[in-house]
Order: sequence, then C-alpha cells, then structure tokens
Amino acid sequence: MVVIVFQLQALLAFKSSAQNPSWLNQYSEHQLYGNVYVVKKIDIPCRTYSSFILDKNGNKLTPAYKDIGDFSDGLAEFVPFETDSQGQGLHGFINKKGKVIVEPVYLGTDKFYKGKTWVIYPAGKQYGLSYIDTTGKTLYRIPIEYFKNDFLIAKAKIAFLCNRDAKEDIIWWKKDELYLLNWNFSPFIEKEIKESSGIYHFLYKGKYGIVDKNLVLKIPVALDDIDPEYKFSGQGMERVKYGGKYGYINVFTGEMVTPFEFTKTRKPTNGLFWVQKNKKWGCIDKTGKVRIPFLYDEANGFTAENRSAVSINGKFGHIDKSGKIRTPLKYDFASYFHNGRSLVRIKDKYGYIDVNDKLVTPIHYDYALPFDDITTTANRHGLRYELTLDGKERFVGFSAGWNGLFILIGVVLIVYINSYFFKRSQKRKITKLK
Repeated sequence: MVVIVFQLQALLAFKSSAQNPSWLNQYSEHQLYGNVYVVKKIDIPCRTYSSFILDKNGNKLTPAYKDIGDFSDGLAEFVPFETDSQGQGLHGFINKKGKVIVEPVYLGTDKFYKGKTWVIYPAGKQYGLSYIDTTGKTLYRIPIEYFKNDFLIAKAKIAFLCNRDAKEDIIWWKKDELYLLNWNFSPFIEKEIKESSGIYHFLYKGKYGIVDKNLVLKIPVALDDIDPEYKFSGQGMERVKYGGKYGYINVFTGEMVTPFEFTKTRKPTNGLFWVQKNKKWGCIDKTGKVRIPFLYDEANGFTAENRSAVSINGKFGHIDKSGKIRTPLKYDFASYFHNGRSLVRIKDKYGYIDVNDKLVTPIHYDYALPFDDITTTANRHGLRYELTLDGKERFVGFSAGWNGLFILIGVVLIVYINSYFFKRSQKRKITKLK
C-alpha cells in the first residue's frame, strides 16, 4: 500500500536583516526574490491584511492583493480581494514585474514545479482539477464528470491558514477520512513513481488513484478496483471500477478510454472486448469504439476461426468480428469453435458443425464434449464413442449409466448365486441328517 503524505503547507518565515532598507519596516513581513520583494501588511491578524510586489527602491509593482505566494518558475500565486459569487478567494499567477500571467479564476492551486501546476475550479456540481503550464495553457484535465458521486461542491470544505489565502486547500471528508483532488507524495514515493515503467497505481483508504511518471494525476483517488494483473485487461487497456460499473483506461497514459458504463466484461480476444451494458453484450475495440452492437444475452470470446458463440432469447449461433451472423441463431446451445468444430444442441440432443454451419455429425448424441483436442467423446444410447474431426466414431465403452447398471446386475447375480449355493449346501446337510 502506498502511503500518501498530505499536509497544509507550512508557513515560510519571511527573512529580515539589519541590511534591509528602512522602508521595509512599515510592512509586517517581507521576502526577497532576486530584485523584487513580496511584502505583507497585517492590520488585524486573520482578518485584514494586504500584499504587494515592490522593487528594490520600495516602489509598488502591483495593487494591493489579499495574498501573494512564493515565486517558482518566475511566477507567484496571488489572490485578489475580489471573490467569486460564493465569497471564495480566486487564485492566479503574476510575474516579478507584477503582470498578471494567469488570470485569477481558480479556487485552489500551488506553485509551479518544472513548468506546471494544478488548478481547481467549479465544474458543474463538482470541483474539477487540471494541470496548466506557465502561460496558463491546459496540459491535462481530469475527466471529473466520470466520478459523479465524488468531489461534489456541496460537500467540499475549504481550509486555509491565518493570513495565508495562497495556502487554501479544498478537502472532502468520508467517514472521518480526508480526501482531496490534489496530492503531495513523499520523496520516496515520488522517486518510485518517476522510476516506474508506465502509469503508477496508488491506494489510499481503500480507493485507488493513477498518476503518471511526471507526477500528473490522471485518475483521482476514487476508483473502487483496478486490474494490474490483467485478468480482464489487455490491448493497451486496463479495466477499472467505479460505483459498481467498469470502464477502461489507457495503460500507457492513464487517461480514460471509456466511461464507467459496463456491468460485466471479458478478457479481450483477437483485439475485441466483450462488455455488458443494460444486460446486453456487445464489443468494443482498444479505442473504446463500439464494434458490435449491444444485442446479445450471452457471448464468448472470438477464437482462431473468427467466430464467437452468441445468443438472443435462448437461441444460439455464431458471429464473426465484423458482427456478421455466420451461424444462424437456431440452436438451443452452441459452444465456442475449436479445431474448426462447435458443439451444438437441439432440444436434448447434441451434434457438431463446422464454421460454415455444415453438420459434421448427426444431432443424436445424449451427451457430448467440445473438440478441445483433435478427438472428443460423445454418448449415444448408453454407448460411448471417440469422435474424430471428420465425425467418425470408435466405440470405447459404455456410458456411466450402463456401467452402473452392469455393476448392479453383477451384484444381483453374485447375491443370487451365493444364495443358490447356500441353499443347496443347507439342503444336503438336512438330507445327511435324515
């Protein structure tokens, strides 16, 4: 289990020195970044305070802002006094000249790291999360709409530190457990993520998230299940679960390929995934595109013969990968194809067909097995036969029913014979006594 380290960022102490210009004394805090100062004036702690960027002569390069954060990659987070319609602070970024580079439209963010940072904003009834570059361009947007039961605005709490609006975080509580959209990993886990061969799964309080090697969160910590062992995955897709339904992600990028809309899935065969939606089976490819409509009550994987056994309303047949019906849905059962043969049933009798729906044997067996090898076995009238691929029979014994009957007859005969000889011996003894 991966341990996630989350904490509200510690306050950075603003440096002071005897060599600082005297005009800095009018400010409560200051921090030097190259040739500019970020200063803060606190009138009433936690209530009335303002921040500025000043040049080395004390000239103001910005109007008063509620807060200005640390510079990184040449930009600093800032929070103006104006709020959104809900009274929440808005976050953007400015450069050392005081120019607004990223407009203050976000409810939460952090300093830039290697040219990118995350931003949080309203997205319908939820809060969304994206990653932006130093120009404000969106690099990646988490598809938050797929996780409709989580990250709801109505259930969010905004936490902040006194006099530090640039340190706000949006959090959610679930059964006394803390969840959030943005994550800070321990140095050890960061190293592990960066050294991973592809996307990285992590577990937190029973939920999974997915992050890439660049520490970009691709899937929020909301997944109920993942499939890293590829029991149901393949073709560059991994099955994931949310809210009782399945979807797929790209195993190379971690991005969602399909929504969470499937109730059952099967491991892919020949490039296609059988998936169930609204109690019907259909096929998608590795891009999530529907290749075979959701029509079938039952379906199995495609075999080397380019056939899949399917059923509608209790009638079975076969289709190919294009969805074309190759065996009419007329049988009461039809197995997968193997070695060019499929086991079929009409009422209570079995037989075998080839890929062109031609009978290889009559449909007259009481019990039969598929052609998993070049021979198989089938029972007829209590006799057991070995069948070859061309339908030829070779008697190999009796069915279990007949064998049981023979054993019973044998037991009865033994009992009868023993009884017969016992009675004869007793009769002889009586004759001798007389």
